[in-house]
Amino acid sequence: MGVKPGIGPNQFAGFHRAPEAPVTGRVNGSAYTARIAIPDYAGRIARYYGVDPRDAGVPFGFRHFGVIVEFDKPIELELYDGERVLDAGLRGIVESFGPLVLRNAYLPERSRVDGQRNIFENLRFHIDRGSTQEDCYSLFWRDPFDPAQRAPRSSSTLILANLVAYLQALKEGGGPHAFKQLYRIFVEEDVAALVGEIMVEQPWQAPEGTGEITILDNRTVLHASYYARAQDKGYPIAVRYLF
Repeated sequence: MGVKPGIGPNQFAGFHRAPEAPVTGRVNGSAYTARIAIPDYAGRIARYYGVDPRDAGVPFGFRHFGVIVEFDKPIELELYDGERVLDAGLRGIVESFGPLVLRNAYLPERSRVDGQRNIFENLRFHIDRGSTQEDCYSLFWRDPFDPAQRAPRSSSTLILANLVAYLQALKEGGGPHAFKQLYRIFVEEDVAALVGEIMVEQPWQAPEGTGEITILDNRTVLHASYYARAQDKGYPIAVRYLF
């Protein structure tokens, strides 16, 4: 029986004071450790691109970027209701920090059986939902009970703020333009060196039979698959869109 996650911005308020320090807690008897994926995200963007994020012309609201929550034992979580409305606490985390990764967590069986399974193109940063679609949250997951997904995946997911995609396109010679919803970027870059600096990577590489979940808001971030080994796409990841 799945349980409500019971975590939200209040539990992670300490990140605003000390983003390098992990936060610990418990959900239904399962202990977790949470950490910020990229502390001082705004400062890192400014240093890398030489542009103050406040002056770049693309809305940007993250001081720190990405929260990774790892449970000490497997836990079944109810992340949304029967109307596909995302848990309010998780929504608050995503609004404050961008992508939220839950490791050693899985969805109830009734939630795992429907939805889509997708493989995205390598380094094709995009959004899943347009501005007219109200179910703006993407939930990606790896099902620990599925014959294919129970194994670690060979490709990962990269996530970055809209502003980073825009600035990278300018850096690669695209010239000034309006923000777009799809970018083919970083093809000539050392992507591994940029993880933890200007982008978050969800590797989907936890051990066999481990559940992994990622939640993001398509209004504020873009994502892409990353094939560290050329043409190795891995298995399709499970996807659902939430309100």
